Amino acid sequence: MKHKYQVVCDSIEKKIQEGIYNDKLPTEDELIESYGLSRNTIRKAIEVLVRKGFVIPIQGSGFFIREISIDGAINLETFRGLTQDFNNATIITKVIHFEEQNASEAIAKELQCEVGAPIYHITRLRVVDNVKWVIEYSYFNRKHVPYLNKEILEGSIYNYIREGLNKQIGYVDRVLQARALTKDEAKLLDLNEGDPALLSINKSMLKTGEIFDYSIDVHNYKSTRFLKLSNFSY
Repeated sequence: MKHKYQVVCDSIEKKIQEGIYNDKLPTEDELIESYGLSRNTIRKAIEVLVRKGFVIPIQGSGFFIREISIDGAINLETFRGLTQDFNNATIITKVIHFEEQNASEAIAKELQCEVGAPIYHITRLRVVDNVKWVIEYSYFNRKHVPYLNKEILEGSIYNYIREGLNKQIGYVDRVLQARALTKDEAKLLDLNEGDPALLSINKSMLKTGEIFDYSIDVHNYKSTRFLKLSNFSY
């Protein structure tokens, strides 16, 4: 369960991204009245937003919204899935491969499950506004995601986990690296074999810390951008 300041922080961040707050945050007193929470809770939420780089404190003037170009960029500050990150875009999902299998030693190590445990192995091509954006190789632990079908896979798996299974997604560890595209990947992305590939290697965990998804996303280098907000620290 999230702390109250985290709920407030998420709410304010969403309003910033939606343009509801587009210049300056409301005053502390206005936020206290709006959320019905203590001054300490509101201040802690704002501290997180400052640390994440969403707002800038100007002494005597308040907290101003940073001008951030996030259109078309995958935000590394959050992980909500492609459907949520690009909710104004038209996304088509093509299921390339879908099967039930038993976890190999290598996959069991990544999912922190027993060798031979039941898993789903999925390959999907995600198309964003008619651009072949990313190939997703995913392995879901069936202990935590017991049922998937083609209809779910053609939509948002993460929305299904949150809303259909009523499970709380807590953390995502991501490693970014590069390699060359294989022949099959190049064909799926309308690129050339040997072209550069931007990889995001992800381990997604529930609030309990249990890993439910290990995935490797192969992004189209011509289209993909990543955004990481940071502030200067000594």
